[in-house]
Amino acid sequence: MWKHLLRIYEESQLNEGKPECLFAETLIFDEGWLLRSVLKEWKTLSMGSRLPFLPFPQNAKIYAQGQLRTPFRARVRGESKAETHTHIDGIAGHFTIADGTKSGIKLAPGCRYIAAFEAKLYSSIAKGTKKAEDYDQVSRTAACLVHALLEAGPVADCAAHLVVLYPEDNLAVNPDTCSEAHIREQIDNRLREYKKAGRSTPEIERFEARWEGMMQRLQVHFVTWEEVLQEIGDEGLHRFYEQCKRFNRKT
Repeated sequence: MWKHLLRIYEESQLNEGKPECLFAETLIFDEGWLLRSVLKEWKTLSMGSRLPFLPFPQNAKIYAQGQLRTPFRARVRGESKAETHTHIDGIAGHFTIADGTKSGIKLAPGCRYIAAFEAKLYSSIAKGTKKAEDYDQVSRTAACLVHALLEAGPVADCAAHLVVLYPEDNLAVNPDTCSEAHIREQIDNRLREYKKAGRSTPEIERFEARWEGMMQRLQVHFVTWEEVLQEIGDEGLHRFYEQCKRFNRKT
C-alpha cells in the first residue's frame, strides 16, 4: 500500500521550485494511510510481537474509518447532552458493518477479540466536544467500545484493546493524563449528566449497570510509531513515515 503511495508522490513531482508536487502532500502522507499500511502489515504478521494487542487472531478483520455507536444517543431531536457516533481511525477483530450503514461497526456475537486504533501525527488528543467539554477523545472511544461489547455479549476471555499511536516527539500526547482512573471518572460524569438531561432508556440502563464491569476487560495502550516500525522492520515503510512527519510537523 505505502509503496504505491510513494510511487504516486514521486511521479507527481512535476514542477520546478515550490510547489514541486501537483497536489498537497498531506493527501497521502497522513496518519490515515500510515495506519492502513501498518494494519495491513499486522494482518499478515507471521511471528510473535512485543505489543500486547498482537498478533491479531487468524480470522480477524481490519477496517479503517469506521464508526462506533454511542451509548449517549439523542432521545429527542436537538437534545443538549446527546452526541453522534464516534469515528475511529481503525479497528481489528470480530465485527461486521451494521445493516443500513456504510461504516457502522457491529461486534460479532460472542466476540473474542477487538482492538480500536486512534492514529496521531502532531495533533493532540481532543479534550472534549461542544456538548461535553470534559469528555476527551480517549474516554469517548472507550465508552463506545464498551457499549459495543455490551451489545455483542463477548465471551469470558474476550480481549479488548484501545490503542493510541503517535510519534515519540509529539509532546502534546501524554499517556499519564489518560489513566484508567481518569477514563472511568470521565465516563461516569458523562453518564450522570446525560441521565439528568432526559428520560431513561433500556439501552442506557444496561450501560449504567454494566459498563464498569466491562471496562475491566478493556486495555488502553499508548504506543509510538517508532516502536511499531522498529518491530515491523521495513525500511520503505519507515521512509513513508518520515514523509508523514515531514509534511505534518507543526512549525
